[in-house]
Amino acid sequence: MVQAFVAGVLAPAGRGGRTERCGGRARLGAHSLGATTRRAGRRAFRRLGGPHVWMFLAALCPNAATAQEARDITVEEGVRLGLEHNARLRAARAEADAAHAAVRQIGAARLPALRSQASYGRLSDNIPPVEFTLPGYDSTFTFQGVQLDRFQTELSLEVPLMTQLRLGHETRAAGHDAAAAVLVLEQERSDVAFDIRRAYWNLRRAVELHTTIEAALAGVEAHLLVVRERVEEGAALRRDLLAAQTRRSEVLLEQVEVENQVRVGQLELNRLIGLPLDEPLRTVSDPGEVLTLESPPEELNAANAPTEDDRPRLAALERQVLGMRERVSATGTGWFPVLDFYARWLRAKPNPYFFMEQDRFNSTWEFGLSGSWAIWEGGRRSAARSEARARLEAAEARLQATTEQVAVETARVRLEVRRATEAVGVAEENVREAEESFRVVGNQFEEGVALSADVLDAEEALRRARARLADAMADKAIAEAAVLNALGRVW
Repeated sequence: MVQAFVAGVLAPAGRGGRTERCGGRARLGAHSLGATTRRAGRRAFRRLGGPHVWMFLAALCPNAATAQEARDITVEEGVRLGLEHNARLRAARAEADAAHAAVRQIGAARLPALRSQASYGRLSDNIPPVEFTLPGYDSTFTFQGVQLDRFQTELSLEVPLMTQLRLGHETRAAGHDAAAAVLVLEQERSDVAFDIRRAYWNLRRAVELHTTIEAALAGVEAHLLVVRERVEEGAALRRDLLAAQTRRSEVLLEQVEVENQVRVGQLELNRLIGLPLDEPLRTVSDPGEVLTLESPPEELNAANAPTEDDRPRLAALERQVLGMRERVSATGTGWFPVLDFYARWLRAKPNPYFFMEQDRFNSTWEFGLSGSWAIWEGGRRSAARSEARARLEAAEARLQATTEQVAVETARVRLEVRRATEAVGVAEENVREAEESFRVVGNQFEEGVALSADVLDAEEALRRARARLADAMADKAIAEAAVLNALGRVW
């Protein structure tokens, strides 16, 4: 309130008058304060002690040098920071990496597998050897002793043969899943960029509303001084003074609400772009100058079928449908037998194939075919195929629903851009008319042919018009950002 008071009593004359205040600037039009208002402000300033009032104001206004300096940020810079630090994108990138790793894992199962194995074992010494006695002899002969220390080294090769058909379907399904994960990441980038732009323009909207409220508060404070002086002189009624005080209270309440919107908007923007929540930001991009579209929104035609190039969300669902079809085909191969080629080289002491040479290292090799056929498994394969078909049907239904949703969303965005553009023009005209009305009423009030209530009504109309213009400008910028998001684009 002290800052608004200073802006009111020290308002300079001249075209496009700007009022300096502690910690910021309140913008007022040239007609905001009339000659009577300025004279009353100067008299009030002299009654408060002239230059000595600055000592009092310096004790109340915070020192700008001690506060944390706000960081200037454009909307493009905010998007770039968010794409680098946003947690949602890190999660989406990790999911895409995991999907590509799954492709390599399944693809490796189609290749020959080469394994090696080595072992050492020690048997207990209570195992009796193989002995026999010849008829007619009293002596016992040892036929084969027990080798207590046992060594074995093995190298084996396995090549899947009949499983190649199933593995081929699973590999292609994993490839579709990986492609879908990349498209989901692309769509997530577009969504994050849109969230950042929306948060940026909402913060900009709140800042513009705060500036409008500060300017209105300065004007109401100055008008209140004039009305109070006229009441003291007997030229105005006390109800005019009460009405001005009530209006000041209303503007102060709006200021509190808007300041909270600014703080909340800054917290949300800092969260999205990965900055500390308490770091102050200053939005420097102008919604009337930032161009987010490379093509006019009229090129968005909801009747046209979306394509993979500009609809990553739909392309990802299409890939998922293709992957489910491959999985359905893979479940059909469960009725076929499994056939593998194998080869093995073995060097051991003792080698089980050299029965008479237990105390020596011997090497053997072998190769062959290994096959199995699950004739009946209690209905497991038919259940797995039914499950895969149901999941495919669900994926196709999601694709159809999302296609219809995207078509409606595209049409809605196109209409929103057109509405916001028209609203900006109407709001600008409304501001010009409200400014002119406020100027005329202010002059009439100075001449004594208009009431204080008329000035307050004109001030409120001007404040509302400027607030609607700030809303329209922010809505237009958000609508243009929504067009990029509907196309799945970042820039």
